[in-house]
Amino acid sequence: MKQIKFLVVLAALLGMVSFLPSGAEAKCFYIDDHSNRDVVRFSSDAPVELIEGVTNKIKGKVCYDDSFTFDKKHPFEVTFNVDLASIDTGIPLRNQHMRDNFLHTAKFPKATFKATRIKTKAKAPFKTGDVVTINATGPFTIHGVSVPKSASMKVTYFEESLTTHKRFKSGNMIRIRGTFPVTLTEHGIPRPEALFVKLSETVNVTIDAFATDDPESLK
Repeated sequence: MKQIKFLVVLAALLGMVSFLPSGAEAKCFYIDDHSNRDVVRFSSDAPVELIEGVTNKIKGKVCYDDSFTFDKKHPFEVTFNVDLASIDTGIPLRNQHMRDNFLHTAKFPKATFKATRIKTKAKAPFKTGDVVTINATGPFTIHGVSVPKSASMKVTYFEESLTTHKRFKSGNMIRIRGTFPVTLTEHGIPRPEALFVKLSETVNVTIDAFATDDPESLK
């Protein structure tokens, strides 16, 4: 008799589980390409000269649940970390000047962005080739100063295939692309006299990175 009651209770619980709302499973994608194929570009288009700095040293994490809803009931994470000391402007002496007298990378080695609010009209589930536009808002930190920043990003989803294996050994993949402006004075970044007329007050930052949901494939 006890066994029958147990089976009845178990069946009832299983029935309840089947009616639980979806969206509880967390999905995480990781950016950390040791082959240096991801790109972060800093572009200054001043009247005198166009200066571009590029680095492939970016790490990041994008997490969401399968409802693709971004609120307190559906925790999410979007973070990016960029190694500023690895920025290459194409001229070694200028690279050193940018690191030592402009960005002061010995003291402030990284630029970071962490989204605290996400807005999107996209709905899950996604299939290969789907492009999702999101607006991410949160603190962007560079030179030790954090400033609220909003960035529009396009995220393309790829199911694991021969295409994804060209980047990662295993796992599904997403491509993240976005651009946002950075005002130097807001972050307390000085324009040295040697660069004052060559460096614009606002620098555009562009990210183009790939992420996989299998962290083992990054090793």
